[in-house]
Amino acid sequence: MCTVFDILLISKTLIILTIAIISPGPDFFMVLRNSLMYGRKAGFFSALGISIGCIITFTILICGLKFLFEYKIIKVMLGIICGLYLIYLGFSSIRSHSRHKKIQVNHKQSKPMFTYFKNGLLTNLLNPKLYTISGAILTFAEQQKPSLMTNGAIVIGNALIAFTWFSLTCILMSHPKTQNLYLKRETAINRTLGCVLILVGIRVIWYVLFS
Repeated sequence: MCTVFDILLISKTLIILTIAIISPGPDFFMVLRNSLMYGRKAGFFSALGISIGCIITFTILICGLKFLFEYKIIKVMLGIICGLYLIYLGFSSIRSHSRHKKIQVNHKQSKPMFTYFKNGLLTNLLNPKLYTISGAILTFAEQQKPSLMTNGAIVIGNALIAFTWFSLTCILMSHPKTQNLYLKRETAINRTLGCVLILVGIRVIWYVLFS
């Protein structure tokens, strides 16, 4: 029987989602670009747009998964597919090499802050990788039949983590020296995250087959 808040499930899910959030992707480089070109305030509004996007996409994903998981065969198939995709992403991350060039700082006139909020929101909502990888991670969580309060905590917690991470990104990465330091270690970071994704993928498949 589910408690109002499943603290253990919330913690495990948010830890895995944090790893997915900090993995470099379109959101990260959009925040980096806006921070470098238009300042930290633009970066903060971009981060806010991303966090609101997370609330929307995660609500859609959780509602859809709860409906689909009423059918055991769909639950098993989704778990296997999502697990395999995570393993694929993990190996792709391990094999990847740094391909990103330094973003030059240009002193351009700032636009209304809503523009940067919209940048973050649309980049998040239109990122197909977000739906797939987040759906894979939430597949594991929804198999545990969490309560409404637990799901709400996961959605809000993920949005807060996303806002915090991308806010820190716009602060730290607005300095060219910090940006260069990160890019020099990008390959090692990708390999570490790749190993974690592989382990998560194996765990998802194991759960649906043997639970």
